[in-house]
Amino acid sequence: MIRWMNLGQKISVVGLLSCLILISCSERNSLEQDFLLEVSDRKELLIGDGGLTSEPTYFVSLDSSRSKGVIYNSKAHSLDSIFLSSDYAWVKDGDILETEGPYGVGTVFSFFTTQANVVYLNGQEFFRQDILDKEVSRKFMHEYGIFGESKYPAISVPTFKVSHEFNGLDKNTLTAYFVYESERNIQVAGFDSFLDSMYFLPVSLDSVSYFETRFKVKSGNLILGLNDEPQLTVNGSQLIVSYPTFSDILVYDLKARTQRTHAFTSSSFLSKRILPTNYADEVGSFEQLHELENVCRNQVRFGVVTYLGNVNKYVRLVKGEGADASYFLEVFDSDFQRLQEFNLTAINPDLSADYLNSKYGLMFRAKDQPAEDVMYYYNLNLIKKK
Repeated sequence: MIRWMNLGQKISVVGLLSCLILISCSERNSLEQDFLLEVSDRKELLIGDGGLTSEPTYFVSLDSSRSKGVIYNSKAHSLDSIFLSSDYAWVKDGDILETEGPYGVGTVFSFFTTQANVVYLNGQEFFRQDILDKEVSRKFMHEYGIFGESKYPAISVPTFKVSHEFNGLDKNTLTAYFVYESERNIQVAGFDSFLDSMYFLPVSLDSVSYFETRFKVKSGNLILGLNDEPQLTVNGSQLIVSYPTFSDILVYDLKARTQRTHAFTSSSFLSKRILPTNYADEVGSFEQLHELENVCRNQVRFGVVTYLGNVNKYVRLVKGEGADASYFLEVFDSDFQRLQEFNLTAINPDLSADYLNSKYGLMFRAKDQPAEDVMYYYNLNLIKKK
């Protein structure tokens, strides 16, 4: 049974937590093998000589066709064009962005596009660039007035290490969603890109499990993390939350203001990261810091949830345990029942953890890359069994 919550009602934190029910898939003895995974031959993305490399340090925003869009080139600080076909893909160099004045765009961690604006962002500020006249409106987080007395509030921005496309945009309301962390609590903040305003959503993230499994350690003046903040995806009226350090998926209905949480287990990987017994928030040496980092980095990690419209299914990439961990692809139906699991590494060991959701399939970057101005990739598609 799924118990729904109406978050528009008056509730307390304790009451909220007591209302949550985890829907477990562990009772299912076997997964329904409804789909085959089709992997293409290796293909080429022609990246040109404008500063892009075959390293996965790029951000992309595709249009509704999922066959073309724009790509932020961090090397040149430019917004280039990207075009995809069934056989290959290519990039066309764009104009270099200014950094100062009325058209200036500063440090970029990610970006997304609407019909009116390109919104560049980092943890502490937004740069809204008008598509027509190219003027930029710049605003710091503390200017939005929702972060209390914090002088330098910062939202969690999913970098290319998490996803190559910004997934937390509601394209109907032009609202982007982010995770905000403060004093052992994590929340979801909404940014209305049309009204240039921010607010907090009444959704209850699992702060307890997050802080029990995330890695964030200080040594001297250095604080090291592993991008463990929850990853947000919007599809229709649903905000979907995937936690990198444990297997739960939270689904929040943006219209009804209800939420439900699904928990999953697998025989192929653990359901959560287990911090080492000597873990501490602060250590006395860089050697201790990197030792803890290596232990945590070699544990299980859950990726962002991606919606595949052509088959009406959701998928999530999972990295298993160990230095040479395998990658797995989980498949869920529209109600987030776990249907299937593929061992991608066993299918093709050249598949990396980096992918883009395109018209022609999940565009997985190859591990082995050439020295030339191209990037190798494969298209992966779910095919319904006949």
